Amino acid sequence: MQDIDVKTEHRVTKIDSKEKRIEVVNLSKSETQWFSYDKLIVATGARSRRLNIPGSNAKNIFTLKDLDDGIRIKNYIDEKRPKRVAILGGGFIALEMCEAFRLRNCETFLFCRRDLPAGNLEREISEKILKELEENGIHFLAHHEPAAFKMNSNGEAISFETNKAEYPVDMVLMAIGVIPNVEIAKEAGIELGKTGAIRTDTAQRTNLTDIYSAGDCSEVFNLVSQDWVHTPLGDIANKQGRVAGENAAGGKATFSGAVGSAAFKVFELEVAFTGLGTQTARGYGFDVDSQIIEAESKVGYMPGSKWMLIKLIFDRRSGRLLGAQMVGKEGVARRINALAVAVHQKMSVDEIARLDFAYAPPFSAPLDPILIAAEQAAKKIVR
Repeated sequence: MQDIDVKTEHRVTKIDSKEKRIEVVNLSKSETQWFSYDKLIVATGARSRRLNIPGSNAKNIFTLKDLDDGIRIKNYIDEKRPKRVAILGGGFIALEMCEAFRLRNCETFLFCRRDLPAGNLEREISEKILKELEENGIHFLAHHEPAAFKMNSNGEAISFETNKAEYPVDMVLMAIGVIPNVEIAKEAGIELGKTGAIRTDTAQRTNLTDIYSAGDCSEVFNLVSQDWVHTPLGDIANKQGRVAGENAAGGKATFSGAVGSAAFKVFELEVAFTGLGTQTARGYGFDVDSQIIEAESKVGYMPGSKWMLIKLIFDRRSGRLLGAQMVGKEGVARRINALAVAVHQKMSVDEIARLDFAYAPPFSAPLDPILIAAEQAAKKIVR
């Protein structure tokens, strides 16, 4: 037993930092109480962004942020058996849900404002993702600006209108990002950063005494750009939460920041990235160059060897690795972690090319694809 008093069905509505107390509504009893605190951690997370266009409140338009959302989507599919599903967005959730809807035999349409899915990634990566989507029966519609949903008398969307055309739909998923839940914090005087999320220091302290913040409602310091960003990822939230909890209990933990590493799956493709992309790195003033290679995940004569594409982004003068992106059928997600360490440690592509990686034919070639990419990149350094 950890002696933690968990209060479910309670909503915090106000923070009084001067009196060190919070106002809480007991939802089951409709009663309001005040609770005092010595230390307070704000971990209010984020919520799914929704379009504010006509018809966006239709019953069959969903978002996906938590388990309850997933259950609602599953129940609707089981009950209504939708044939045509529209997904709005091109990020992780949108792409992973393409596979989920196809597994439920739904004809799936992916609407994006950009010309490629996963538009925050390098074009070479996004083009591979698009090919995988199309090979699995996904209809990708680029450069579509949402305009309105038309509803029937039951309050369900029956068509989706964009700047280009009108499309019949049986169900819609909005997967267009998240918004940090900071309204209560802002009202209490907690400082927000330029991203709209809560600003903290490396100990997860806010600007108000004895108040900490962690998770998707908080900013994180990007170690490559040296800038505060909003990166709502589970592993970052976990680290921030551990630091905030330890310090609220009297510890002296710190979380210096992140390089922004993630991996996701699109049908049979593994996609992973770390650090900065080309355009972002240029925006922060780096003298950017890149190197792309396509290689096999293991020795070619071994069964199960699959292709992978690696793109390294580096500073052409120092050779410092600024970021890396990978896509392939096998071995991508586990390899990105080696490159995440290299980005974190400010290693140069020269240094990476000489790393001693484990080798055995079932797992890799004598020169791992990472080492090959780094060796090729090193030839482009201005010396």
